[in-house]
Amino acid sequence: MPIQLELRVTAGTPVQCGRDYYWSVIRDLGKENHFTRAEIAKRANDPLDKGIDDFLRRLKKAGYIETVDTIEGTYGLETHKGKIRREVYRLLRRPSATPILNQDGTAGVLGLGQLNMWTAMRSLPQFTKQELAVTSSTDDVLVTVKSAQSYAGLLEKTGYLQVLRPGGAAVARIWRLKPSMNTGPDAPKILKSKMVYDPNRREIMGRPLAQECAA
Repeated sequence: MPIQLELRVTAGTPVQCGRDYYWSVIRDLGKENHFTRAEIAKRANDPLDKGIDDFLRRLKKAGYIETVDTIEGTYGLETHKGKIRREVYRLLRRPSATPILNQDGTAGVLGLGQLNMWTAMRSLPQFTKQELAVTSSTDDVLVTVKSAQSYAGLLEKTGYLQVLRPGGAAVARIWRLKPSMNTGPDAPKILKSKMVYDPNRREIMGRPLAQECAA
């Protein structure tokens, strides 16, 4: 039988992973000094997260950072040593908004669907999933009705949205953003988590690692 758990996150606990967080660290490290991947990893929940390397590659291809030096060293035991090279980076551009980039460094759209939906929710007095999808779509970003239903449904469950009409077979559900939950311009992000559960102890071992599910 599948395990069902109710998880509680301490209010104010920062999620120290993901591109938004890594970009804030890079902006801080690169403000006056050069920086390395290791320095970013020291501030992350998961120092081995390959997402750090992927993000650095995209930033470099897009011209946000450049390599100014390479540090060579060794790792391992005396009898089984290996060589390691660490790039030293310089920050060239530091906009406050996190760059959304494809693997080749060109401008991407990943995550813009949620941002557009959140912006629409903040401006619309009320909305259905169909209205949310249409209002959030642009020439570059297509928000499907399914995506709108999923995002609005999750925000409803977490207390952001008030249901004005429940909806049914012939009528659409209508929501409004609660004024008290209009927390700012950045869209609430949907995260997925990987964790280790020990059924013998009936507890989660270690720290759960969260990743963004971007629409």
